[in-house]
Amino acid sequence: MGRMAIFLIFLTLAGIAGGFYYVSTVDSDPAVWHVDPLTAPTPVKPHSFRMAPPGLTEEIVDMESPVYSANPTLMAKAFDDFVLSQNKTKRIAGSPEEGWMTYVQRTPRWNFPDYISVKFIDLNGGKSTIAIFSRSRFGYSDMGVNEARVKTWVKTLQSFEE
Repeated sequence: MGRMAIFLIFLTLAGIAGGFYYVSTVDSDPAVWHVDPLTAPTPVKPHSFRMAPPGLTEEIVDMESPVYSANPTLMAKAFDDFVLSQNKTKRIAGSPEEGWMTYVQRTPRWNFPDYISVKFIDLNGGKSTIAIFSRSRFGYSDMGVNEARVKTWVKTLQSFEE
């Protein structure tokens, strides 16, 4: 193998390593990723999942949100505690007191960031619901990761369901 071929292989490998380093350390700007899960536009790429109550959004809804018999602030605090205990997950914006939070959760192997915006909604009369918009920052398809995440995270609220 010639010196030029070895040099080109080295450059290619360095470029790939640099790309993975960038993706795994990229900043999570809250001004970009803290979006309202009811109004954030649905991406063209199939790498997101939205759970929302019927009639409260004009965006594509992948799963209808349950109705709960609980104060939304109480649920937001319990939800936030659970989410922050998840591996490689942190809150980048919002708070349970506001009832609107955005989290970044990084993938186990490559550390790619996924963003999850969550909003708790008071339906009055002691009832509430939730809207969640989970999406991948990089790639084309998420292979069902966002859907699985939303379903797992929402299970923690089952005790509040009607």
